[in-house]
Amino acid sequence: MMDVYSPKTLEEAIRLLDADPGLKVVAGGTDLIPRLNQRLESYDKLCYIRPYPETSGVRTEEDGRLFVGASVRLNETAEIPELAPYTALVSAATHVASYQIRNQATIGGNILQENRCMFFNNQVHWSDVNHCFKWGGNKCYQFPQSKVCMALFQSDVAPVLIAYGASVRVRGPEGEREIPAEKLYNSWNAKDPKNQKSLAHNEILTGILLPPAEEVGRSSYVRWTLRGTFDFPLLSCALAVRTEGDAVTRCGICFGAAGIRPQAFPAGADAFTGLALSELPAAAKGLHAEAAKRIQPFRDTHLDGNVRREKAGWLLEAAVAELLSPDNGKHTWFRGSAELMAPVE
Repeated sequence: MMDVYSPKTLEEAIRLLDADPGLKVVAGGTDLIPRLNQRLESYDKLCYIRPYPETSGVRTEEDGRLFVGASVRLNETAEIPELAPYTALVSAATHVASYQIRNQATIGGNILQENRCMFFNNQVHWSDVNHCFKWGGNKCYQFPQSKVCMALFQSDVAPVLIAYGASVRVRGPEGEREIPAEKLYNSWNAKDPKNQKSLAHNEILTGILLPPAEEVGRSSYVRWTLRGTFDFPLLSCALAVRTEGDAVTRCGICFGAAGIRPQAFPAGADAFTGLALSELPAAAKGLHAEAAKRIQPFRDTHLDGNVRREKAGWLLEAAVAELLSPDNGKHTWFRGSAELMAPVE
C-alpha cells in the first residue's frame, strides 16, 4: 500500500518533506515511475510536486538573469520566446527520449535524474544475488575496485547549464539558496548512492538561473546515441562561447554521460578563449587527447568503455561544427550503429 500526497502549495510540500524523511518527491515521474514499475525501488509514500507559481514559467530577474521554472516541461522550452537565444538548452531539452515523454518530463527532473548503470537498471526484481550499492549490496559492478557507486549520470540538460555557467535555485525550511550548476553534482554521498545531488531531503528545486542571453552568446549541444529518439546519450557535449567581434572572450565546455557527474572541460575552454571563431575547428582537432581525459571509461551493453573516451574529441569537433553552422540548433547530432565503431580521425 502506498500513500500519495499532493500538496497544494510549495510551502506545504516543504513542510511534509521536513517532517518525513521517508517521503519521496515526484514531479513528471518519467525517471522514477519506470523504476517503481520494474520494482528496482519501492517507497511507502510519494509526494507529487505540482507546477507551483514559484516553480513555473520564465521571467527575467532584477539582475538580468533568466529564471526558468523547474516545472517547465521539456517540450515547452521550444515554445518559449525568451529561451530562443539559448540554443544549446533548447536543443538538449527537445532531444530527450520521445515526444510523449518530453510532454510529461520537467526540466528540473532532467537535471536531478537518478544515475544509471546497466548492472542496476537491467536487473530483475526477483533476483536475490549480485546486488550492487544502488540495491543495498556492497559492490560496484561497473568498477569492482570502487568502494562507492559509480553509476553514470546521463542528463542532457545538466552539461548545458554548466557550460553556460548557470545556477539553480532551491527552497527549504530555512528559505531559498542558489547553487552553481556544477556544484549541484559535487556532493557525492558514498554511503547513499541514491543521494547524489547537493540538495537536502527537505529542499525542492524551484528553477534554473541562466546568464543574460548576451553573456551566453552562441551555444550548441550535440549527443552521440545509437538512435535518434528514446536513447540516453552514450556521450554528449555542450559548448557556449561569448565573442567580441570575432574573438572568443568567454568559453564553457562540458561533457555529459562522462561519469558520475557532468565533466567540465576547462582546458578546452582555455584553449578556445582568445581565438577567432574560424580557428575553433582546428583547435578542436588538437584537443582529442585532453578531451579523452575527462571521460570515465564506462562500459555498457553497446560498446567497450574506452570507445567513449576515444569519441570525446570527435564529439567536441561536432559541437564546434554545430556552433558555427548557419542552422545552429536545428540539427539532431547522433550516429547510427553502422558508424559506431568508425575510427577516430
